[in-house]
Amino acid sequence: MKELLMMLENLSDDINKFFDRFSSRKITPQQIKNRIIIKRKLRKIKKALTPDEIIFPMILGAIILGAVGFLAIQLG
Repeated sequence: MKELLMMLENLSDDINKFFDRFSSRKITPQQIKNRIIIKRKLRKIKKALTPDEIIFPMILGAIILGAVGFLAIQLG
């Protein structure tokens, strides 16, 4: 029984060391650059999805066209 308790304590320590290693990692300059690029792209996507841009009417048109096609198949 003592051996089992010792193994569980060691396992707990190993798990803590494992997670500590990931939390103490430093971000590399390349990761920082990648995060900046991703944030820029997400901002552009969000801006493109605003109702003022052309993509919103295109998405709406595609939905309407899909609904008309679906109804045509169901009625045909």
